Amino acid sequence: MRLFETALCVALICAGAAQASCNSGPDWCTDDPRIPATLKEKKERLSKEYPNYLVALLDLGVQCVARINQSPDAFTIIEVFSNGDWQTVPWDADAERISKTRLSDGTISHFWMVNARRAFACDGQPKYDERSDYVTGEDVNADLAIRCNDPNC
Repeated sequence: MRLFETALCVALICAGAAQASCNSGPDWCTDDPRIPATLKEKKERLSKEYPNYLVALLDLGVQCVARINQSPDAFTIIEVFSNGDWQTVPWDADAERISKTRLSDGTISHFWMVNARRAFACDGQPKYDERSDYVTGEDVNADLAIRCNDPNC
């Protein structure tokens, strides 16, 4: 019985050492060894449906398994009008073309392309609205988005 207990104890210690450590649980840890494989799988899956410049948004910011798993499997366009109002449109090639046309003719002042408009707070990270890149009136974290100010973006 002693040999079994020792083997079990060693197995538990080894398993624990391979896991990330933080105060929020392993899925929120930024040093979780599952992050590269989880991110790679999501990017490969989304790259079958979306262009690389959008899929590359997944690489921005601090990573944790919870962020990767909970972020949308789609992209969104946020059109911003000159009066500050905004509207969201699911991304597809036609929607992007239309947004660029609306930008050209002055219907909108700019637009954002995002995977998630608000930054995810992995362990130790500030909430989305406490970050320096947060654009309050447009409800978007700019560092995790593509901003288009002209139709050639």
